[in-house]
Amino acid sequence: MEEGKILNVAIVGGGPGCKAIMDMIYAEKLRELRMKLIGVACTNPKAEGYRYAQEKGIFTTRDYRDLYKLKDLKIIIDLTGREGVANEIFQTKPGHIRLMDNVTARLFWDVFQIAEERIAGRRKVEEALRESEERLKTVLDTIQAGIVVIDPSSHTIVGVNAAAGEMFGAPRQRILGSVCHKYICPAEEGRCPITDLGQDINTTEGVLLTVSGKKVPVLKTIDYVMLAGREHLLESFLDITERKQAEAERERLIGELQEAVAKVKTLSGLLPICASCKRIRDDQGYWQQIEAYIRDHSEAEFSHSVCPDCAKELYPEVFAKKK
Repeated sequence: MEEGKILNVAIVGGGPGCKAIMDMIYAEKLRELRMKLIGVACTNPKAEGYRYAQEKGIFTTRDYRDLYKLKDLKIIIDLTGREGVANEIFQTKPGHIRLMDNVTARLFWDVFQIAEERIAGRRKVEEALRESEERLKTVLDTIQAGIVVIDPSSHTIVGVNAAAGEMFGAPRQRILGSVCHKYICPAEEGRCPITDLGQDINTTEGVLLTVSGKKVPVLKTIDYVMLAGREHLLESFLDITERKQAEAERERLIGELQEAVAKVKTLSGLLPICASCKRIRDDQGYWQQIEAYIRDHSEAEFSHSVCPDCAKELYPEVFAKKK
């Protein structure tokens, strides 16, 4: 048959089989064959298929020979199951019309039914898969952590939840199909995240790149997920920017405290001091001037002077003149 050309057919025998074929044609289940039913012949005008053809406006007759007059008729399908009828049609039909006898029609029907069952099964599986994917998408979008699914063979992102889209600063459709390391930077420079496949579960710190070029520190967890019978990589992310800032502030404060402590020396405990000369005995048993001891055990420095009482005692002549 020429491609795109309609195949006009007529049926002899108006029983349930006739109606079933008509249902398939009207449901476009035979659209690959591009069949069009243009006539039905049956000796029983009350037959199910015969009456159905009348309701559809298809030519009907009780004498199959009338079908020969139909314009552009190509095939007659015999559904009567009677060998004599098939022989008569074969002997009387015009040469340009082909005959599909009951055996061939039954084989055609069985093959079609098998194909139909396979198609129905495949549609059921596809529908279940779509429902499963929708449920998974709904669940993932409720999770606050960013999640992406990566195809290990192409290194492309094939799934992304709403949180990840917000972290990347891009709509979902822009992210899907992108190479993973366009947005995901591993902790180790120059290493693609896909190389983490093969590890059971890997939780590390990493970096995400936003569309604007900003680097976001994250805690990254890597695991496996099966999609369409193939192993994929699932990566989830938690933004740890605040934690990193807190850690940096803590390190700064610790550094300042350590620096301050290093500059401070304290004097504590009982100090053995001479009641007369006021020297202090150090840990090695030597007696030191009080200013030397304090200088060695603190940050204090001394500048010498003379108090008024000592000045009068040391320089009485000076004070005597002032009287």
